[in-house]
Amino acid sequence: MKAKRILLLATAAFALLSLSSCGKEYYIEDDGVQMKHIDYTVLNTDWDVQELDNGARLLSVTLNVPQITKDVVNYGSVSVSRRLFDDNGNIFWTPLPAVRAEYENYGTSEELLYSTYLDYEWTTGLVYVYFTATDFYVDPDKATWPDMDLRVTIFQYE
Repeated sequence: MKAKRILLLATAAFALLSLSSCGKEYYIEDDGVQMKHIDYTVLNTDWDVQELDNGARLLSVTLNVPQITKDVVNYGSVSVSRRLFDDNGNIFWTPLPAVRAEYENYGTSEELLYSTYLDYEWTTGLVYVYFTATDFYVDPDKATWPDMDLRVTIFQYE
């Protein structure tokens, strides 16, 4: 019964929040479960290049989320979703981690096929988001880096 109430609560919250704007926080509590949503817009200029020991590169961004307290770390959980739109303007939320097949053609016979990975990790007050291509290539032109709308959802159980 409790699981059904949590599912109903989560469904209602996602429906309500799909109409929200960036930077707002939403809070719902039921049966000892607190759920908060915080929306973020990550611009292409917000990403940082992380270079690994072998010279491979990926993009990362740090989200400041003061709502992730030590109690959340000890007794709750955090999830992150990315907002996407289809050709008709419908909104879709994709939970992370997510893998996407990508295709690029530079007007030549050369086609570039690869995948991108979007994942995250979290701790007290912070969420780290990583955007990685399978070839670990990072175009130096920041204009090619992705803009993203992300939703951080915090669950705390009492």
